[in-house]
Amino acid sequence: MTRLWRASVVATLCLLTSAAIGFAADGWVLWRHYVPVYSPDIDDARMWRAQPGAKTRRECESEMKEFQQGDPGREYRIEYHCLPDTTDPRGAKGK
Repeated sequence: MTRLWRASVVATLCLLTSAAIGFAADGWVLWRHYVPVYSPDIDDARMWRAQPGAKTRRECESEMKEFQQGDPGREYRIEYHCLPDTTDPRGAKGK
């Protein structure tokens, strides 16, 4: 009886772990990149903002299309990027 109980506990833990890993692998983030019109070469971490909310790739791309309608008359343009949640476009953080 004890062996059967242990085996079921181990199997349950394995299933839960694989489900969590599968969910994390599908996480996507919609990033906004603010690019100054008069100085497009300026690129630092403050120019990037993450749109909150966990998304699948399809949801992220759909949301990106909605935002890409443009808003002329600003001194900057906004570029939208869908990236895996494991990717940070701001680069490595300094110590």
